Amino acid sequence: MCMCAVNRLFLNAEKFITSRDWVMVLKEETSLSNMNATLLTLDQATNVIAPLGTGALVTLVGLRQTVGIFGLASLVSMASKTFFLRSIYISNPLLQVKKDKKEEVDSDPFANSRLKESVFKTYWKQVSFSAAFGMSLLFMTVMGFDGLAVGYGSSAGLPEYIIGAFRSYGSATAILGAFSYAFFEKRYSVATSGLLGLIVQQFFAILAVVSVFLPGSPMDLGGYFGNFTMGTWWHDMVHSFNGNNATNLDPHVDWNHFTSDGVSLASIFVFLIAIASARYGLWCLDLAITHIMQVTIPERERNTVFGVHNALCNTFSVLKDVLVIILPLPATFAICIFISYSFVTVGHLFFVYYLVKTKSLCTVGRRLSQMEVKEEKQEFARL
Repeated sequence: MCMCAVNRLFLNAEKFITSRDWVMVLKEETSLSNMNATLLTLDQATNVIAPLGTGALVTLVGLRQTVGIFGLASLVSMASKTFFLRSIYISNPLLQVKKDKKEEVDSDPFANSRLKESVFKTYWKQVSFSAAFGMSLLFMTVMGFDGLAVGYGSSAGLPEYIIGAFRSYGSATAILGAFSYAFFEKRYSVATSGLLGLIVQQFFAILAVVSVFLPGSPMDLGGYFGNFTMGTWWHDMVHSFNGNNATNLDPHVDWNHFTSDGVSLASIFVFLIAIASARYGLWCLDLAITHIMQVTIPERERNTVFGVHNALCNTFSVLKDVLVIILPLPATFAICIFISYSFVTVGHLFFVYYLVKTKSLCTVGRRLSQMEVKEEKQEFARL
C-alpha cells in the first residue's frame, strides 16, 4: 500500500505536468478545448476497457497469472511512456524554455514579494479562484460512481452485472460530455459549455435526492436515531470494515414486479441512473473550469496553483469518505446524499459567481464574433 501511495503521488505529478502545463505549449488556445476533451475521453475509455479486460483475464488464466501479466505490462508501459515523453520534450524547444525570473523581477518591482507568498495565497489570488474552488467542492459527494455507489447498489440487492452496466453507462456519458464540451466551446464559449454542464449535473443531483423518498429506499432515520447509542454506532462502524456483510447468495430479482428479494428497485435504479447521467454535466463543467484555469493562471504559478487545487480536491474526497465511515449503514446513506447535494450546489454557485464577476454570462448561448473571440483572448492574457 505504501508503494501504491508513492506511485499515485508521482502519477499525479506527471498528470499535472503533461495535461495542465505541457498542453498549453503543445497546442494553441484555439484547439485547447479539443486537446482537453481528447485526454479526458482517452481516460474514460480506459475506465470502460480495463474492468472488462481484467475480468476476462482472471476468468481465462487465473488471478496469479493476471497479476504477473499486469506487472510485465506495467514495466513495458513505463518504458514506453518514458521514451515518448522524452521524445516530445526534445522535439519541442518551447518546453525547454523557462522565463528568466531575473527579467520578471526587473520588469515587476513586486515580483520578489510574490515569490515569497504562500502557496495558498497564490491559489486564492487567482482570477479563477472561485471557479476552481467550486470545482473542488464537487469532490465532497457520494453521488459519484465509485466504490460507495457500488456498495449502496449491492446492499439494495442489485446483481453485479447490473451495477457493471451502470458503470459502463456512466463512463459513456462522461465521454459524451467531453465531446459536447468541445462542441459548445468551439461554437459558443467556455461559459456556455460550463453552464450547460452545471444545469445537467444539478438536475440529476436533484433526481438523486428524490430517489431516497421512492419505494425501496433503505432510509430509516427515525428508527436509526431513535435507537441510537454510542455502543451501537461503534459496533456498526467497526462491523462495516470486516466484510461479514457479504454473502455467497445471489439476490433474487423479480423483473416482472421490479423487486429484489421482495424489495422494490425503484429507489436504487433512479439513484444509479441519476449519478451515472450526471457525469455528462460533471465533465462538461470540469473541462470548462480546467480550461479557465489554464488560460488565466500565469505560467510561473501554474504548477503551484494546480498542485494546491489537487490537494483541495483530494481533501474534500477524504472528507466524503470520513462522512460515510461516520454514517456507515444504508439507513443513513440518505444523510450523505443530502450533504453531498449541498456541497455540489455550493460548488455550482461559486462557478456562477465567477461568471458574474468576469462578465462572462453575456456570452452564454450566443456565437462570439471573431472580434469578440480576439478580445476574450486578450482579456485572458491580461488577467
